[in-house]
Amino acid sequence: MVILERPFASDMMVETLQKNNIPVLRNEMSEKRVKDGKILNDSEFTEAYKKAGKLYTVSENALGWIYDHIDDKRFLDGISLVKDKSAFRSICRDIYPDFFFKEVGINDLETLDINSIVFPCVIKPSVGFLSKGVFVARNAEDYRKAVESLMRDFATAKADFPEFVVGRSRFLIEEYIRGEEYAVDTYYDENETPVILNIFHHKFMDESDTSDRLYMTSKGLFDRYEGPFTQFLTNLNKTLHLRNFPMHIEFRYDGKKAVPIEINPLRFTGFCLNELQVFISGHHPMLSYLRGTHVTKEEMWRGKENYTYAFTVLDLPAGCEEKAFDEAKFRADYREVIDVRLVPDKSSGVAATVFLRIETENESQFDGIMSLDMREYMR
Repeated sequence: MVILERPFASDMMVETLQKNNIPVLRNEMSEKRVKDGKILNDSEFTEAYKKAGKLYTVSENALGWIYDHIDDKRFLDGISLVKDKSAFRSICRDIYPDFFFKEVGINDLETLDINSIVFPCVIKPSVGFLSKGVFVARNAEDYRKAVESLMRDFATAKADFPEFVVGRSRFLIEEYIRGEEYAVDTYYDENETPVILNIFHHKFMDESDTSDRLYMTSKGLFDRYEGPFTQFLTNLNKTLHLRNFPMHIEFRYDGKKAVPIEINPLRFTGFCLNELQVFISGHHPMLSYLRGTHVTKEEMWRGKENYTYAFTVLDLPAGCEEKAFDEAKFRADYREVIDVRLVPDKSSGVAATVFLRIETENESQFDGIMSLDMREYMR
């Protein structure tokens, strides 16, 4: 059971759905994109879900339909719990008893007592998508500037996504989490056991960077972290109790303790970037979840042991909405490109996404992508 929604569904995703005759909800996107597949209307899709018990989306813009049509309290409660960052922090208080966080209404951000905040901190929507409205504040002056920017710019962001996705009314202020950031595509099976499909190192330029620009993966990454991350997800679900539940989770890990940053329910890495797995192993992660099958780490990396794979989210620069991404120039500058996907929905703020591969010993060459000036790649 799959719901396609804005802002993006890849050709690979659509072809996989059609080839495997996977039921898809009838909506504007599926009618436009799925020409030879099993498209179900609202009532048919709802009845099919009751039998299948599994549901996958490509975007959290599908959550509105799910809340309105799926009558499964346990399932809906799970979505609400992981989507609301404040509620998630509250329920995990026993796991992280010393972790500082505070939820504040947007109208109270300017009048909040600075002395009640632990710096450095992160300010972000209690319910959010991508990195919209996320700021790092090292001190009171940074906090003031962040609030000014939020009050000035957030009205634009709220128009791009529904209320329950962007959550413009409430913000979470929480302590800055130390350690390297990692992202995992995983699902909890019918026994509430985690199955890891993708592990990515989310790279940043510095501590103030909150972008989704660069994610990398390799066999070495799986060798180091598949075990501890599986244990972390197992421990987490002792509190969450999720079942038949796909998700993309991002967290910081200092080598001893993993602290979740956010969980995106019912999907893996956004913009179908989880399909990097297909270029590595030949297996689509969506099918792994829906069918309850996946390749082992050894199968996944056989013959690819000496390579690092990456994907990058290339933002659409302000003022370039009428311009097109210069794919030829990017390919000329980065010869390790596997695939380039243009994003036609300009409201997403993304011009294109790119998959890359390079020999692991040269992976530092990807670092320049983090500081890439996208204005040079628009024509």
